[in-house]
Amino acid sequence: MAGTFLLVVALWRHRSKTAVSEGGTIIGRGLPPAPPGLPVVGNMHQMLANKPVFRWLHRLVKHSGGEILRVRLGPVNVVVVTCPEMAREVLRKNDAVFADRPTTFAAESFSVGYRSVSISPYGDQWRKMRRVLTAEILSPATERRLRRTREDEADHLLRYVHAQCAAAAGGGIIDVRHLARHFCGNVIRRLTFGRRHFRCPAGAVAGPGPDEVEHVDALFAVLSYLDAFCVSDYFPALVGLDLDGHEKVIRDVIGTLSRLHDPVIEERVEEWRLLRKAGERRDVADFLDVLASLDDGAGRPLLTVQEIKSQAIDIMIASVDNPSNAVEWALAEMANKPEIMRKAMAELDTIVGRDRLVQEPDLHSLNYLKACNPASGRPSASTRTTPSTRPASPWPTPPSPATRSPGAAR
Repeated sequence: MAGTFLLVVALWRHRSKTAVSEGGTIIGRGLPPAPPGLPVVGNMHQMLANKPVFRWLHRLVKHSGGEILRVRLGPVNVVVVTCPEMAREVLRKNDAVFADRPTTFAAESFSVGYRSVSISPYGDQWRKMRRVLTAEILSPATERRLRRTREDEADHLLRYVHAQCAAAAGGGIIDVRHLARHFCGNVIRRLTFGRRHFRCPAGAVAGPGPDEVEHVDALFAVLSYLDAFCVSDYFPALVGLDLDGHEKVIRDVIGTLSRLHDPVIEERVEEWRLLRKAGERRDVADFLDVLASLDDGAGRPLLTVQEIKSQAIDIMIASVDNPSNAVEWALAEMANKPEIMRKAMAELDTIVGRDRLVQEPDLHSLNYLKACNPASGRPSASTRTTPSTRPASPWPTPPSPATRSPGAAR
């Protein structure tokens, strides 16, 4: 009896704080209107029952008669904005309010406890790793130092394609997606670890081995599950129950990356520890050398092993997704529109000629070819399905201090 009375009082207090508009949406104090939902779960059951989610959200906004709507997913308020003026208010004028990042099971797992830069919350750790990334990994000096490595991988790609075509009678068929993804995987493994293959010997025209295939698949799985819906992200008390199987997949992916990355990283860190102990140094040959060789000014390593492992995953993920997708879609567009292909080839013949291969310095002059890149002038259309308010990308914009708008935590 007492429990029933308390429930009635709670519902009455909730009702007293809200009003129902003519369109059936609930209007709370200081919050955008929201469709009616259930206690505790809010509108989560409706979201799971309506796929694709973006069309369901569009219908809700249209039905409400406005341009802004709030959807409650458990304790999280998700605000949907459909007009350009409001979008500018959110993404430009109030960027500092909405640029904070959510803490999720996937993000914490893939960043080894928020030790990397791309998905870490704003704070000292983020500033430290961002400084390392911009000053050491992405510096012009590092780019120039590793140019020969990138060119070697481009040459290896050409030899591999030629060998595949020569081995097939009447010409070979090349899987562009497979080729682009594994080329990006080869490049970033060479740049980060100094090796193309984890175990098998690197031949002149060797393709990816089982470890390399597993590695690239794991990196793309990270991208898929980093933005995937996970019920425990909205109800942290459910972490460990794994009601949707999300956590098991993430642990398996992390296990694969750890099995392939950790031996290489730990061996290199130990090598630099011995060099530091002996008071010696050597030239850095790859990103891993750069990270392991950094000192804090007192002769101690600047980064822990866990920070290096986390940043290595970060670098790998950022390097395999966008470039391979851009190549695949650009070639698909050219295949559908041969006149674009002819113009791009004519520009190559004019600027580069037919007696040599394209080099990195040539890219500055290949304006038409750069315009064919589908990612050059188009923002990413993907958005998180986790408690977030910003578009997702492999290298997100730097987060601002965690400031929330009034009512965001209600």
